[in-house]
Amino acid sequence: MDKIWLHGIECLCRVGVPDAERRKPQKILIDVGLELDVSKAAARDDFRLTADYWAVEKAVRACAETGERRLVETLAQKLAELLLAEDKKLAAVTIIVHKKPAVMPKTREVTVEVTRRRS
Repeated sequence: MDKIWLHGIECLCRVGVPDAERRKPQKILIDVGLELDVSKAAARDDFRLTADYWAVEKAVRACAETGERRLVETLAQKLAELLLAEDKKLAAVTIIVHKKPAVMPKTREVTVEVTRRRS
């Protein structure tokens, strides 16, 4: 299976366990891996036969920047479910969320990676 990656989608999210951490949106970076067969799109040079990167980026930002969550695990799960529901060409989705933890000043970042496959 082929994979397309969108790296570093920048979002302003309200995420964190302490209430105070969720009060102000913080920058989160999200990587998205899309598993699908791109052979027909490549052979025909036809964008309609592959994933719509712009639509994926828009959907990720809209979902991530709406509401608040305690866990980046929850955010990653929601994004994977959303993308699989929106594009039937996708066989699987990998989401990696990068967060600079406010409560852990000596840690550069925490990442959470989830992969969900179409059943």
